[in-house]
Amino acid sequence: MHTASHCLDAFWDDDCDSNRLPMPLPPHVMADQLAPAERIAYRLINHAAEHGHPCPVNIDLEVATGFNSTSMGPKLVRKLESHGLIRVSRFQRFRLVEIVATGKQTARHPSMHGDRPLVRRGARSAAAMGLPGDRKPYAAR
Repeated sequence: MHTASHCLDAFWDDDCDSNRLPMPLPPHVMADQLAPAERIAYRLINHAAEHGHPCPVNIDLEVATGFNSTSMGPKLVRKLESHGLIRVSRFQRFRLVEIVATGKQTARHPSMHGDRPLVRRGARSAAAMGLPGDRKPYAAR
C-alpha cells in the first residue's frame, strides 16, 4: 500500500518509481532541459488539462514549487510558454492553457463570466492605443 507522501513524490519527482504515464512533451523539448520547478508547474497544468480542471492559479504554482515570491507563478508559466510546451490565453483574472503535446486545454474557471482579454497596465501609452493623451500638446517634450 502506498502512502500519501509516496503518491505525491511519484507525482512530483522524475526519479520516483511509479506506474504513471510520462509527461507529454513536444519532440523538440527534453524533460532534462526543464528546471525542477518548471517540471512541477508543467505537471500541475497538464494534470488540470487532462482532468478538465481550471488552470492552477499563481499561488498554487508557487506553493507547489516551493517559492515564496508572488512573481514566480507568472514567470513559470511564461517560461513554459517560451519553451513551446503550452499556449496561454490570458484574461483579466484567469488564463486558459493548452498543452501543445496533447492539444488538451484547461477548463474555464467557474468565476470567469466574461472574455475580456488581459490589458497590461502601463504597457502602452494612450496615444498608441488611439486614446486622448493626458498631456497637453505644448507640454510634451
